[in-house]
Amino acid sequence: MSNHSEKENPPFVSLIYLLLIALAGLVVFTILAFITGFFIYGSEVLSLTGTKQLGFLKLAQTASTLGIFIVPAVIFARIQSRNPLTYLKLNTPVKPLLVLLGITIMVASAPFMEWMISVNKQMNLPDFLQGLERWMRVQEDQLKELTMQLLKMNHPADLVINLVMIAILPAIGEELIFRGCLQKIMTRWTNNYHWGIWTAAIIFSAIHMQFYGFFPRMLLGALFGYLLVWSKSIWIPILAHFINNGTAVISAYVYQKNGQPIEKINETPYATNAYVYFFSLLLTAALMWIFYKKAIQYYEDLNKIDVEGLD
Repeated sequence: MSNHSEKENPPFVSLIYLLLIALAGLVVFTILAFITGFFIYGSEVLSLTGTKQLGFLKLAQTASTLGIFIVPAVIFARIQSRNPLTYLKLNTPVKPLLVLLGITIMVASAPFMEWMISVNKQMNLPDFLQGLERWMRVQEDQLKELTMQLLKMNHPADLVINLVMIAILPAIGEELIFRGCLQKIMTRWTNNYHWGIWTAAIIFSAIHMQFYGFFPRMLLGALFGYLLVWSKSIWIPILAHFINNGTAVISAYVYQKNGQPIEKINETPYATNAYVYFFSLLLTAALMWIFYKKAIQYYEDLNKIDVEGLD
C-alpha cells in the first residue's frame, strides 16, 4: 500500500499558505522580469515602445505565469505532501481513451462556449451600478488591448513563442494552481467535490478580471475540474486548457497571415444558429457522461489489478 504522507493542514490554513506563496511569487518574479528587462533593454525598460515594448510585455507575462501559478503550485504541493507529484496528480497513469475523449469534449463544446461568450458580452447592470459597469468595461477594454498586442505575430517564431507563453505555460500553471491546489482545498473545506470544483471555477474566472467573459470561463473551469476529478490526472485538464488557448493563438496567426484583423478571433463563427448551440450542449453533456463512466471503469480495473498483485 502507498502512503502519500500528506500534512493535513486545516483548509483555511492551506488557503492562506497558497495565497501567501502566490503573492511572494508575484513579487519575486516581477522583480526578476524587470532585472532581466534592464539587462536586455537598458535603463529605458520603463519607456519602451514598438517591438521592444511588445518583447518586454511577453517577458513580463511569462514571468507572471511562472511566479503566480507554476512555482507557487509546486512549493505549496511540497508543503502539503512529501510527494508533490502525487498531490498534484502529475504521475497518475492516464488511459489514452480518456485523453481522446477530453480532446473531443473541447471540440464539441466550442459552439456552446461561443454562444455563452456572446450572451455574456451583452450583460448590463442595473442603473444604480452604472459606475461599476463603466469600471468593468474599462478593465475589459484594457485587457483586450493587451491581448491584441500579445497576439501580434509576423513570423512562425512569434507563433511558437505565443503558443508557449499563452497556451502551454498558462495551461500548466493555471491548472496546477486552480485545479491541483485550490480545488483540492475547497473540496476538503466543503467536504464535497462538486462545491470544490465550482468554487475554484468561480475564482478561476474572477481572477482574470474579464467580466464580460466571466460565465463561459467559469464553465470552462468547472469542465476542467470534473475532468480532473474523474480522470484523477491533471494532464487531461492541462491538455483541454491548452486546446482552448492554443486554438485562439493559432487562429490569430492564420488571420494575420491572410491579411485579416486579429479581432476576427472574437467573432462568433456560428452566427445565430440556435440548433448548433443546442446540439453542442447535448453532445458535450453526452461526452462528459461517457468520460465519467469510462474513467470509473478504468480505475476500478486498476484497483482490481493492484489488489490481485498483493495476493
